[in-house]
Amino acid sequence: MKTTLAFLTLGTLLFGTLSFAQPAPLATNPPAKSSQILAQQKTGVVCTIYAGNLSWAAFGLRIVQYSTMGLVENCDEKHFNQLTIASINAQLRAVQQPLFIIQGAAHHYLMDVNLASLPKPFVRIGELKMSPVGYVDVQIHDLIMSKGLREGSIVGSEYTPFPLTSNIHYIWNIGKPVHRLVAPNGDRYVMFGYTNRVLKDVNKDNLALISPMLTLPANWKYESYLLDRTLTIKTDPSNDFTLNVLFDDAFNMYIQSTD
Repeated sequence: MKTTLAFLTLGTLLFGTLSFAQPAPLATNPPAKSSQILAQQKTGVVCTIYAGNLSWAAFGLRIVQYSTMGLVENCDEKHFNQLTIASINAQLRAVQQPLFIIQGAAHHYLMDVNLASLPKPFVRIGELKMSPVGYVDVQIHDLIMSKGLREGSIVGSEYTPFPLTSNIHYIWNIGKPVHRLVAPNGDRYVMFGYTNRVLKDVNKDNLALISPMLTLPANWKYESYLLDRTLTIKTDPSNDFTLNVLFDDAFNMYIQSTD
């Protein structure tokens, strides 16, 4: 049975909390260590954790993305999967005092080159080094007006785009395979990370075959093709360092592309 994707599944508990909890702002100078040796490649296995708080700046919630990217060549997936929400929360309290924690997944990055800035400060989560690399803001209006959000799928429900603010600069070379989702309105989302969390036997060589294994919404398409030119996806001042990201129902990650 496929795992339903949601960054948050707080439901009624969260809405009860909204009425009285005070936001815990991110520390401006967190007591984190500095990495002495950074991974040269940022295209291996990357593990991700999400930690959120109420935020006046976001007029709702700010969900911070913590990642092993650049701190190790490949995240120890087995160790990551053994972490508990309680242990993650306890170790993040030194830098964020999170209201909630969502454990992401270990993703195999697919781009040929990842030019995102290497994160230097890090916090230890278990035996892993993780850095804050981006955030998602969710406004109160969205929490109140959206029935789906009120039922708990607050951000990142499967096939639902959400804005990720982060340093992103991904490059796929000519001739390389690309796998993407195409929404009914024509928006295109390129897969930049796959995981074995749901589809255990998936690897980079058989991604073109997974369409029948996905439960695509009506009029969505999954397609694969070979690049006839270099594909670059990046954030910069022109897009406020923000791009839409989404997950499919197998927990694979996609990023919006205009090419």
